[in-house]
Amino acid sequence: MATIATISSSPSFSSRTDAVLDHVTKRLISHGHTVTPIVLRDLPAEPLLRGQADDPAISAAAAVLDAADAVVVTTPVYKAAYSGLLKVFLDLLPQYALKGKTVLPLATGGTPAHVLVIDYALRPVLTSLGAGAIGQGWFVLSSHIRLYDGGGLLLDPAASVPLYQVTEAFLATVAGEAVAESAPLQLGAVEAVRVRPDDPEAAPLLADLVVEYSTRYGRTNENTQLTEVPPSDFHAEYGGAFVLLRNGGKTLAGGAIRRYDDETAEVKRMWTSQLYRRQGLGRRVLSELEAVAADLGYRRLYLTTGPRQPEAAGLYVAAGFEPQFDTAADPEEIGPLAFVKEIPVTLKAAS
Repeated sequence: MATIATISSSPSFSSRTDAVLDHVTKRLISHGHTVTPIVLRDLPAEPLLRGQADDPAISAAAAVLDAADAVVVTTPVYKAAYSGLLKVFLDLLPQYALKGKTVLPLATGGTPAHVLVIDYALRPVLTSLGAGAIGQGWFVLSSHIRLYDGGGLLLDPAASVPLYQVTEAFLATVAGEAVAESAPLQLGAVEAVRVRPDDPEAAPLLADLVVEYSTRYGRTNENTQLTEVPPSDFHAEYGGAFVLLRNGGKTLAGGAIRRYDDETAEVKRMWTSQLYRRQGLGRRVLSELEAVAADLGYRRLYLTTGPRQPEAAGLYVAAGFEPQFDTAADPEEIGPLAFVKEIPVTLKAAS
């Protein structure tokens, strides 16, 4: 596994740029890499501005960079360029401080007019520092980033999907693998398989769920770590099931059910890969789980989703689940949003 340094160049203690970096950091860690942060606003201002590279704090930051196998550089956009804080730090580094390192540049800003700041302003500087490979990078519009009080981040799909893609490409380069080309999904070739939750094929689903929950809710608890129920609950012998949608050796989506009561199965672990959302896979997973529940003798499905998962709530309504809460109320004031669906008589008869 690699050691990856991350550079935060936002001068603000709470910023959209750092929220995006935190999200990407969670994904890097979920792949087993060690992440070491460099927070430029924490460095002493006077030595930084006076170019005193031998200052102990600045030397320590440079040493972190030197020891890293790869680097993620993030910056807010000010006056059509990357931050001055990043500029003064990069100016202090040795000429080939990034020699041989894979670099992922990310930027945030308030207008699409600055979308080329990575390629026209930041990339040339990273190249001059000897970066071995500079990823495509991504510019995230501030309007696509929603921050919650007390922590938590919700990214618009217009930002989350490309950010996922460039991070995947970065991870592949760090691992010395070829960057996979995205191929159109052939829905007819997608197969549903039943697995145990500890099956290696379920690992991408569970890892991404941890990243997504901890990103959206900004704190670690039993739900974000997926430990609120034991994995054995999803085993067939205990009235549960774990279903994946697979295609070409890839896990695309999945979900599980567990016993809630004698007549009710609870849906858990619903997930679709960022690369394949809005293609009906979530509906397919729910349909497969409904059929499994009928086979196991359940009469209804029950589930809850968090207040910061609007796309999930929309999916459940579209799939025929009935909200058990006031849909006109602020989801943040409700907390977990409960849904119920009766299993159709035709399914129960077929079982």
